[in-house]
Amino acid sequence: MLTASHPWCFQPEHAALEAQAAAFRAEGSIRDRVAALGAAGLLAQRDTRSLAVVRRHLAYHAPLTDLAFVIQELGCTPLERASALPEVVADARAGRRVLAFGLTEPNAGSDVRGIETRAERDGGGWRLTGTKHFISNAPDCDGAVVFAVHEGTVGCWFVDEPPTSVQAVAAHSIGRLDLHETPAIRVAEKGFGLAFATLERCRPSVGAAAAGLAARALDETLRHVRTRHQFGAPLAALPVVRLRIAEMAVDLELATLSTLHACWKRDAAAPGERTAASSALGKLVATEAAQRVIDMAVQLHGGAGVEEGSLVEELYRAVRPLRIYEGATDVLYTVIADAILGQP
Repeated sequence: MLTASHPWCFQPEHAALEAQAAAFRAEGSIRDRVAALGAAGLLAQRDTRSLAVVRRHLAYHAPLTDLAFVIQELGCTPLERASALPEVVADARAGRRVLAFGLTEPNAGSDVRGIETRAERDGGGWRLTGTKHFISNAPDCDGAVVFAVHEGTVGCWFVDEPPTSVQAVAAHSIGRLDLHETPAIRVAEKGFGLAFATLERCRPSVGAAAAGLAARALDETLRHVRTRHQFGAPLAALPVVRLRIAEMAVDLELATLSTLHACWKRDAAAPGERTAASSALGKLVATEAAQRVIDMAVQLHGGAGVEEGSLVEELYRAVRPLRIYEGATDVLYTVIADAILGQP
């Protein structure tokens, strides 16, 4: 348990939350999982360290449940920061409504300033036209926070029951928001601040999910090397295997510490203080380290590690997108460099 092994980072309420998250299980569709998370109270608004302890355990047991959890957070956070649509937030936090976070586009991935989705006035309301893609939970959502351009400024809107289509991405519920003069409610005239603040809050928790996946991979590998015999002895007796297990344990702790430090800095930040660099660093270090752990788990499982449907094969597919979404690794290096050197 994180709160026991790293007590310097937590308060007593975090321990109780972690125990609840560790015992939580849900199955079925994204909607079923969101409903179960809401009924358990796990979707309530809390600090960043709480996101970390919940995501660590959800990802360990069921990456799809972790996805359901964090996309609700991504959808709720900008609405809460803008003090907009409290009834939507209440339904989402209770698990009665599934949200999506519509930022990425075909021509605006890492460079979100390339957003092409347009917002136009329609009498007293608004209509959006454009395509958002690689949007987690889009196929299951009944509401989406969408970032679009109006008169040269990126703003934030909410779309109820958006038209969607499915994209095939392993281990994820991913799709497009297909907007064509789709009615929308404006949340904020200036949306970049909301988007970046939301990512600064949620980005470190991606590292916690990665650490959860890596912890599961290490546990599965320990079971395998202790029971699998080669050359007349368990794999665990071979010096090279023992070295690889030690490397995996080091990387897991590296992922955990970088995540917790980034979450603590976000929670300790003064109102309005930016934590872009520390959030980026926490996610970057943790996801890269977790990828190494799971890659080695596949290697030590041999042929069983790449067999379709095996647990470590599923973990490998689950961890890979974490190095891309909410800031790809190379983009995060740029964020960190800008914090050190200033923008070019």
